[in-house]
Amino acid sequence: MNICLGGDLDGEVVNNREGTFFEASEIDPSKQSTYNRQSYIVGENTYRFWLCSELPYMEATEIAGKHLAEKYIFLS
Repeated sequence: MNICLGGDLDGEVVNNREGTFFEASEIDPSKQSTYNRQSYIVGENTYRFWLCSELPYMEATEIAGKHLAEKYIFLS
């Protein structure tokens, strides 16, 4: 999925990034957020999100859960 959760890039999909974190300024110099990669495993599938480092982990996990729930509703 590679969706950014929170921060300057909230909701944007950021693919082709190596490593476990990146600065939003690498995409747009006017942005300042820092993102960390987080993986969520659902069954046999692994989904990756970019979580803004300023967003509390529990809040980010709730948002990621909503994205995953939407995906599974559409697949059912």
